[in-house]
Amino acid sequence: MPPTTPKAKAKKIKHKKIQCINELYNLALTSDFHKRWLIMASNNLGGAKQDVEGAKRWLEINAMETDEEGVVDEINFVLDIVPED
Repeated sequence: MPPTTPKAKAKKIKHKKIQCINELYNLALTSDFHKRWLIMASNNLGGAKQDVEGAKRWLEINAMETDEEGVVDEINFVLDIVPED
């Protein structure tokens, strides 16, 4: 049996945490990863939106009902579970 070489693990890209909802929204307009992150964060907070505009609106509603800092903390919490592709 020939020797096997260990498979290279895909290196996980380190993404920067965001500071506000609009920062993530602007990134989501040009990046599929950030689009998935925005939608996943919205769904995690009870939204059922599958588009960028709807997800942003849901996060803004949550921020108005509570506070933006708490919503941003939740968005950043979700960052570690967003699939790369």
